[in-house]
Amino acid sequence: MGADQNSEMMFGAPGTWSGSAAGDVSSHEVLDLLQLRESAAPPGWTAHYLWQALDAADARVLRVFPIGATRQPERADPEDALAVSADDDDDALPTPIDADGELARAIRARRIVRGDGPTGTGRLLVPLAAMGEVRYVVEVVAPAADAPRNATVNAMLEVVGRYFERLIDSETDPLTRLWSRRLLYPQLSLALHKLGNGSRPHFVAVADLDHFKTINDRYGHLHGDETLIQFARLLRRTFRASDQLYRFGGEEFVVVFGAEREDDGVAALERFRATVMEHDFPNVGQVTVSIGFTRIQSAHMPPTTLLHRADHAVYFAKSNGRNQVCQYEVLVERGAIAAVGASAQLV
Repeated sequence: MGADQNSEMMFGAPGTWSGSAAGDVSSHEVLDLLQLRESAAPPGWTAHYLWQALDAADARVLRVFPIGATRQPERADPEDALAVSADDDDDALPTPIDADGELARAIRARRIVRGDGPTGTGRLLVPLAAMGEVRYVVEVVAPAADAPRNATVNAMLEVVGRYFERLIDSETDPLTRLWSRRLLYPQLSLALHKLGNGSRPHFVAVADLDHFKTINDRYGHLHGDETLIQFARLLRRTFRASDQLYRFGGEEFVVVFGAEREDDGVAALERFRATVMEHDFPNVGQVTVSIGFTRIQSAHMPPTTLLHRADHAVYFAKSNGRNQVCQYEVLVERGAIAAVGASAQLV
């Protein structure tokens, strides 16, 4: 067996694992895993499982992002350039993986990679992939980080990989690969508790492509879909790694993001608006976007109220010239729109 074969093992075909491997897995552990209902949970569960099973000295979760999330404009932003950041540091910019050959191999090949850790320990890198791309890597440092040769651990990792794929599939918009509307409300509720009383300002923005029906009517739905895909890629390249990006429905998208100051939040949205306007969309040409946003002012504010306020602002933007960014609080202060109460419901 060659060196690469000895240190790596490919996950099985989607939705399958060998009967003999599955038989080695504890039913208690599988049932525990199946209690997890969101894709953000299995990476941490896997890190804890490996930490126990391998008597690990350390285990952590890395999130994987496109290179644009590093905010390094000198980089060419190639599709296959990737970066990672520790899962417990939401505000840290990701680090390019160039200098870590083992990590790069685990991500690009979507393989479990075993290497050498510090002071004679072993290092295990377990990628969790879905929809053709790695979303997380679980990194374990242990005296014997030897999961590819441990039948029970290896079988459990196959089960985790299959379950993670199914969770991602249920949460992700299949066209744009952004989070779907189904995930928006529970994630926004969690974000409110974490961000609402923080020192840094956080915002909810609704971005709506201008004249999208005309694009569909004039160029056809295939080109309309390609426009949405390109728009989603611009979102991923413009916003921070920790920002949450959703396709709300049709040509409407939602961004939950933070900034150092309120002016920085406005600047980020203006930068994205300009990026969209300057982008040459295939077969369509120039496309513009109208954006409405509101600040998260309290951890107790209902998510529907925030979305309704942002939607109110984007409706104003589209009714008053389009291709602009409007903040709900500023519009209310100017008397341009009526205030939306805490009991408002998003239609």
